[in-house]
Amino acid sequence: MNKENIKTITNDVVKLHFLMEEYNTARQRRKRDRDHRSHGYKILKRSTSKEQQFYRYDDSSSGSDSDSSSTFAIPPSASSSEEEFVASPLSRSSSGKSKHTPRSNPHKVEITVIGAIDLAARDSNGLSDPYCKVKIGLQRARTKVCPKTLNPQWEETFTFIVDSLDDAFVKFKVMDYDRGFRDDLIGYCELNLSYFPQEDAHVFTEKLVDESSTESLGSIKFSITITPDPHSTPSPDLDERENQRSTSPFQERYLTGVLSVTLVEAQNLRPMNKDGSSDPYCKFKLGHQKYKSKVLRRTLDPVWKERFEIRVYSDSSNLLEISVYDEEFGFSDNFIGSAEVNISDLEESKTYKREIELDNSGGVIVCIFNLSNISENNTESGCELTPEDFVSLRKTYALSYNPLHYLTYNWENVEDVGVLVVKIIKCIDLPEAETIIGTSDPFCSIEVENTQVRTPTLYKTNAPVWNKQFKFHIRDIHSTLNIRVFDEDKNKYNFLGGVKLPILEAHTVHRCLLKDRKLERVAFGEIFLETELIYNPLRAAIKTLLPCEENLMYEEPKFKRNLFMQNFKRVYALANIALSLGLWVQKIYNWDNRPKSALFLLFYTLLVATFELYMVPMFAAAVIIYEFLARWVGFKSFETWILNTESQEQLHKDEDSDEGEEFSLTAKMKMVMGVCQTVQNSLDYVASYCERVKNLFNWTIPFLSFMAATFLITGTIVLYFIPLRWLIMIWGINKFTVKLRNPDYEENQELLNFLSRLPSDVELNQMRIISKDSSKSKRGTLKSRRHK
Repeated sequence: MNKENIKTITNDVVKLHFLMEEYNTARQRRKRDRDHRSHGYKILKRSTSKEQQFYRYDDSSSGSDSDSSSTFAIPPSASSSEEEFVASPLSRSSSGKSKHTPRSNPHKVEITVIGAIDLAARDSNGLSDPYCKVKIGLQRARTKVCPKTLNPQWEETFTFIVDSLDDAFVKFKVMDYDRGFRDDLIGYCELNLSYFPQEDAHVFTEKLVDESSTESLGSIKFSITITPDPHSTPSPDLDERENQRSTSPFQERYLTGVLSVTLVEAQNLRPMNKDGSSDPYCKFKLGHQKYKSKVLRRTLDPVWKERFEIRVYSDSSNLLEISVYDEEFGFSDNFIGSAEVNISDLEESKTYKREIELDNSGGVIVCIFNLSNISENNTESGCELTPEDFVSLRKTYALSYNPLHYLTYNWENVEDVGVLVVKIIKCIDLPEAETIIGTSDPFCSIEVENTQVRTPTLYKTNAPVWNKQFKFHIRDIHSTLNIRVFDEDKNKYNFLGGVKLPILEAHTVHRCLLKDRKLERVAFGEIFLETELIYNPLRAAIKTLLPCEENLMYEEPKFKRNLFMQNFKRVYALANIALSLGLWVQKIYNWDNRPKSALFLLFYTLLVATFELYMVPMFAAAVIIYEFLARWVGFKSFETWILNTESQEQLHKDEDSDEGEEFSLTAKMKMVMGVCQTVQNSLDYVASYCERVKNLFNWTIPFLSFMAATFLITGTIVLYFIPLRWLIMIWGINKFTVKLRNPDYEENQELLNFLSRLPSDVELNQMRIISKDSSKSKRGTLKSRRHK
């Protein structure tokens, strides 16, 4: 092997070495670029330093001359390269390097997209339907669509919050809107925000570019105002954010809490459709966990009322990202607005209702947040109350009888009625959710009003012991305490049982059997809990007269046959009570029991003769006091008196038969049809009599209207000369004694009989006479409508 071959091989080895080093450097750079993009930074273009390093193979030791040595150029490595962001002349400094400061104050950037000039045509008619997208990092905005023009005027302003101007780029992308197809790109431009003047608004015109097109694409006209944001604090630099957001595989990762989010509603969303509406849905993201709500059609004020949970780990990000989109069929969804919530600002076991403003004037979104600490290292509650704490709470919510402080103390802060302390002790005999292992992974969810907390999850046990205490601030003592036990799986929660207790009875130790999901029948397992309610009675009484707080976590039930039949039976039971009362009065009128009827006639006569208005609340209070005595002493209640034994036995018989019998599909359909027919006939009966009263006053039947006017005038004269008390007494005595005077007398309802002679609107329409001329004119009108 001669010297020339040795030189060639040696040079090739050196070249290969440096090429491999360059390849590894480029690979690391691409990885870093991906990390930057994941945090909202855009790497436009990289230019390395134009200086090159030269390497020479010297063969002097072998006795060769200097000309025989080989010289070649190697591209610079990462250690000698200069990296810079290149976007446009505005984004380049005089030295060619981008400036970077380790920490800078946040700025508010207001961008007004004024319009575009001489855009390229993208439609077959030689025009376009342009709109503009503006993007800074993860923040996006979009203008309206200007149809059929090459010089659109938008005049829309958007606001962005930027942590660092040196690393922030604004990108304008002008698109052509195509319904049903993918929108066409007209052109874009991207600029570095650090080179724009601050404090003052300046108007700029920038040419649009597109690497795939050589034609003139037009220009975009905009103004930018950059001011320091006084409501923000300096944010960490890029490296610190990478350390906060990245997940190291060698770092210990464990579950620290669960964030419960209730998506209530949104208000005043930005319209994205041509008809002035939107089809909004919401996305939530915390780390790698995501949630998407359902889509609501054609509304700017959607009401979702959806609840979900996100697990918080020791290495999770503290920023909950919220984005609202408008769904579009056939192409990408429109971005409405976004926001971020720092969950590190949320205290444990405390409920927050937040009205969050979306950026770019996208609207307002209403959410409820509750963070529960379920760390394995925190099995004991941090809000454990001592006896001294209970004494302090009782003093805080006690009544003040000092006349000087009565109004200022008892009446201030009426919303803070009291405090409910709940201690979940344990559960026993829970069902086996995991049939293979024979155990469950239970946790307990506690809900009071719009506040929801939960206990830690205890794994592989059917008898969990929590001993965890929670404190709730009560605004209405008439609300309920809802406790539900779930089995935790990887992707879902299995319901094991629940209990619902009124807060007013929360003053003792409870041992309750768990019920099913509908809280109607007994399920498997028992729960042990302690409750203590401390409240101010005067504030509770005042709050009772105020409107109830809306339950933001309640979803209206959909139509179900079982629920419909249940509600019908409830109404039927109340109607049965009213019917039983009427039958009881009818027996009094018929003198079936003469001593009882005579006693009732004497009572009626004395009552009418001595009646005063104050007796109405007095009798109502007497009934309430009697029912109290009937409950605690053992008297017979009014309901037992009114309902006869036969009707009670029939009701219980129907309930028992419904519970024990399983109906076929045909029988169920017949039952539903029967109930619907009853409801239909009842509605027809009520509507018909209301229409008859209306037709009585508008002289639909002149004879009956004249009779009614005569009766009313006569009644006016009689009431003017004779007191009402005596008229009622005469009517009642006649009603009571008519059976004694005439045993064959049949009951007569004079008023209903009179109204039954009047036709309803349906009957009037059926009795209307249609002439031949009017029928021809109507037929002609119908034909003209069909032709149209």
